[in-house]
Amino acid sequence: MLGVTEQSVAVWYAVAAGLMGLVFGSAINAMVWRIYVGRSWAKGRSVCPDCGHVLGVADLVPVLSWLALGGKCRYCKAPIKDHPIVEVVTGLAFGLSAYVMVMSGNLDLVKLGFWLVMLVMLLVLAVYDVRWMILPDKVMLPLMAVAAVFALVSAVQARSLTVLAGILAAAVVAGGGFYLIVFLSRGRAMGGGDIKLAFTMGLILGPMGTAVAVLLAVWVAAACGIAMVAAKKRGIRNQRIPFGPFLVGGTVVAFLYGQALVDWYLRVNGLY
Repeated sequence: MLGVTEQSVAVWYAVAAGLMGLVFGSAINAMVWRIYVGRSWAKGRSVCPDCGHVLGVADLVPVLSWLALGGKCRYCKAPIKDHPIVEVVTGLAFGLSAYVMVMSGNLDLVKLGFWLVMLVMLLVLAVYDVRWMILPDKVMLPLMAVAAVFALVSAVQARSLTVLAGILAAAVVAGGGFYLIVFLSRGRAMGGGDIKLAFTMGLILGPMGTAVAVLLAVWVAAACGIAMVAAKKRGIRNQRIPFGPFLVGGTVVAFLYGQALVDWYLRVNGLY
């Protein structure tokens, strides 16, 4: 059990990571828009999508700028399309990630660094999917590459080929399972991006974590679908729900709390 000192360290790590996450959340908003319009996400000044005016430092402070400007562009007064909820969620995800890793008593800065990089790309995919119902390869393929290196590092740290084999098996089974769903539904249930994301989840989470993440994603997506049907919204039968954000959410929860959830389930069912 960690003492007061360790808990204090965890809080400081969480605060530092959370503040960094707010900045990355602002970058995520910019990346999503730049990828959509075909601009380089790494070069050039940020501009207002409506009037094209170059944004200054005062316009780009996470959350605070949006609040100070009343959610409107300083120059043309058009609604700011980058919602601060993305910045807040990213900040919380960064802070929680650091806190959980420190409180686990086994802080691994290499693992944390890899995870935060992958987390940014996962959130870009989630936001993009919500807005335009697609998981772009410009983000997916780099994420797969980083996840593959992360899987190799995990196996090296564990000094076990069995660990690597399990990770690869999880990726193949998850990706293959989603491919089968896409094939049988002729692309109506989900798309090719979901297949790649499921494969990547296997590389990041391994067998147990992937199972937890997929189950969580399916359950939450089903609950949202049922809620939408119950609300009797017009055109609900033709309304599609992007599955990517649910997979991303399941991945985050499984990465941070997967083992704890499995232990809880086994205890509840008298299996542990």
